Amino acid sequence: MNRLLLIATLALLPAAASFAQAPEQCQKISDLAAEAMKARQDGELLKDAVKSVGDGSKFSENMVMNAYKVRVFEESKERATAISEFQNAAYRECYDAYN
Repeated sequence: MNRLLLIATLALLPAAASFAQAPEQCQKISDLAAEAMKARQDGELLKDAVKSVGDGSKFSENMVMNAYKVRVFEESKERATAISEFQNAAYRECYDAYN
């Protein structure tokens, strides 16, 4: 995932988000990442995923676009790994941005 893009989209979060809220905000971002990558690995069309994943915000759209840069895997184990790795990367980058 492009670190600069994620950090830039974090700026779209409410200004009131503080360090104390980092774990909650990062959990939401992590969940969004998993949802986006699941749509990708399930073969959902990009145009449909942009509409169905997240809350319709620019942040959600960017997360979907990043997920769709990853190839679709054939094996279910590989798909599950792609989802969890994308989810973990989103959480890690969010957490790093708060620290």
